[in-house]
Amino acid sequence: MMRIALGIHVGHDRGACIIKDGEVIAALANERIDRIKYSQSLKIPFETIDVLLKYCNLEISSVNSIGLSGVAFEETKMLNWYKSEFFNYYKCHYIPFYLVSHHEAHAYSTYYSSGLNNSLIFVFDGGGDFLFSKQEAETIYWGQNGKITEIDRRLQNMAVRHMKDEINHVFPLMPGYVQNLEMSLARKYSQVTRLLGFGFGQEGKTMGLASYGKSLLDFSKLNFNDLNYSVTYKDIIKDLYIMQLKDGKTFKEYIYEERENIASTVQSFIEHAVISIISNYTKKYKIKNICLAGGLFLNCLTNHKVLEQCDLDNAFFLPSSGDDGQALGCAYYAYINEFGYDLPVKINLPYLGTSYSELEVKKAIDEKGLKYTKYDDASLASILADYISNNKIVAFHRGKTELGPRALCHRSILANPSNPRMKDILNNRVKHRETFRPFAPTVIEEEQHQYFDLLQNSPYMLLATSVKEEYRKQLASITHVDNTARVQTVSEKNEPFIYNFLLELKKRTGFPIVLNTSFNIDGQPIVETPTDAIDTFLVNDIDVLIVSNYVITK
Repeated sequence: MMRIALGIHVGHDRGACIIKDGEVIAALANERIDRIKYSQSLKIPFETIDVLLKYCNLEISSVNSIGLSGVAFEETKMLNWYKSEFFNYYKCHYIPFYLVSHHEAHAYSTYYSSGLNNSLIFVFDGGGDFLFSKQEAETIYWGQNGKITEIDRRLQNMAVRHMKDEINHVFPLMPGYVQNLEMSLARKYSQVTRLLGFGFGQEGKTMGLASYGKSLLDFSKLNFNDLNYSVTYKDIIKDLYIMQLKDGKTFKEYIYEERENIASTVQSFIEHAVISIISNYTKKYKIKNICLAGGLFLNCLTNHKVLEQCDLDNAFFLPSSGDDGQALGCAYYAYINEFGYDLPVKINLPYLGTSYSELEVKKAIDEKGLKYTKYDDASLASILADYISNNKIVAFHRGKTELGPRALCHRSILANPSNPRMKDILNNRVKHRETFRPFAPTVIEEEQHQYFDLLQNSPYMLLATSVKEEYRKQLASITHVDNTARVQTVSEKNEPFIYNFLLELKKRTGFPIVLNTSFNIDGQPIVETPTDAIDTFLVNDIDVLIVSNYVITK
């Protein structure tokens, strides 16, 4: 009999995941299907579950157990509601149904994906579920021999109304009650992101902007020995207000003129806080393996500084550290609670989404009446290298969808990193992003250390480190203002086509490196289907579209 578990997440970044006989066989964020960025809803993402069941050639009757998580849930109060919604939709026989706490889902998602046995698990995010009228902020677990145990937890107060409301991030408008509320580290980062005028899910903009400034506050002596620390709504925000008054500028003038330094201030705070916590706990428990999850660990600058400043043997960063990894954690939880844990779970990170047959690809192209040329893999790698070396912008759609928010060369826009103008060309013609946001490089694993100061492999684009000084001018389009780059490494074993393409590109440019950015336009999710890819290509100033082995040019 097959052993199958289904993981589901509701809230923002809804999604689903399927584990079969000890292997993660599919996982997908709902935004890729409904085409709504973050796909925020408390409804079960049935459309994504149905897509995955069909893709895996399974019926709902084959599923043996289900795990579901949300955010800001309260114990098991929601369980009956979601069980009723699920079984009314599928009208199937009863399946064991688990409600998984938000932070547990994060912990399960990273620990069981890591392959590490004895490890500390750090879950830092904007907020999890309700406990004792408060909300999860940071939680630390110990994973050993396939068992996860909570060892410490910090709670926070809920935001008053919505975080976007000015009472939560503009100090003169912040009521005294709000000023003293506790908040998570990640929510502090989001609070300052709002102060800078960015919206939900745009913390990456703050991170990019931070590299242009210098911290206005000194956090060098900050040291959180345990989770018994205080971070309140007024922290940093009040200091900025006092500085504004001393400068004699209006609020808007001060925020605009100091925005790089404000971003750098919160970045510095988070780096010092996270590094001190991880360092102190690994010393206390004498465990040098760590697994990380929660949206805060999408911060690539912080992640690499953890490697630099903490005494570690192994650090695992899950590519779907945010809530798009919750369904994966829920699937692990349901599987292990139903069938137990014997051997490490198999998982082929990060390519766990759907792929499309040649028939599906050709049908999508023909429906648009487009002309194409089809190539074998070797010819395609050579032709792609020709396009990139000739400064063409290439949209690339091939293989299974990546898990997580980063495009990792399966749903990417590729360009020449050795063209010093390519960043501006991409922004002006395709991405239309703020100029302070960097573009990332993809490099072959064997030569990563020749160009970048990486302390470990970076297959999921979650580590930002220095570009070696002698290559910064030659690779200007992927070198940020602080001389860092958010690197993706690829191996011949795991990514043979991209690997061979990069070797072909090296013959032409001298570098086995391509500029890699997500295949989408600002405000939209990354493309999922061949039709999504074609539609985005047709409304953008992209030169070439490659879907599977089909090449379409304008």
